[in-house]
Amino acid sequence: MRILVLNPNSNPEFSAQMDKAVEPLRFGGAVRIDCISLTGTPLGIETQRDIDAVLDPVCDAIAAKEAEYDAFVVACFADTGVASAREVTSKPVLGICEGGLSAALNAGERFGVISTSNEARNAELRLIRSHALMERCAGMEPVNIPVVEMMHSNELAERMVSAGRRLAAQGAEVVVLGCAGMTRHQALLQDELGIPVLDPVVSTAAMALGAIAGRG
Repeated sequence: MRILVLNPNSNPEFSAQMDKAVEPLRFGGAVRIDCISLTGTPLGIETQRDIDAVLDPVCDAIAAKEAEYDAFVVACFADTGVASAREVTSKPVLGICEGGLSAALNAGERFGVISTSNEARNAELRLIRSHALMERCAGMEPVNIPVVEMMHSNELAERMVSAGRRLAAQGAEVVVLGCAGMTRHQALLQDELGIPVLDPVVSTAAMALGAIAGRG
């Protein structure tokens, strides 16, 4: 099985962090999972304009590597270009928002999402509405740290814990990280909150394995 995890922003630190997070899914080398970042795209994707700007690069990257992989994961919580990319390949294309929320539905009755900013939250709300999941959404809380600063922010962990506690107070039984840049604090947050905290990159990569196996 061969899976490409595609980071639509151009920050290689994001794909390096994803690469570490998905290591358990490689099963000692039995599964090939490559994590790469695009080039020439924004360092952080937060606004609708950012999302629109990377649609074609995402599709082009997947089309170029279509023969090399069995499934593709688009690792941006806006599910950037996922619907369009499904038109350039017959292989599974999964977005980490849809994948993360799907995993959350199996982990609790109501989920909450930690967003990067108010702008990103608006885009994510549109996705949640499109999946008819507002009834299951307890809330969305931003950390208000720009994506371009997230990898080196000394305040990220503390703000994630605060956001997670607000979501738990709103009734969330499971929390989904709303950015791949939050991955390194997943375990800490879960310990602090005492409820499941899902890294959508890992959840969606696991679903990609199932999608490949299901096709025989």
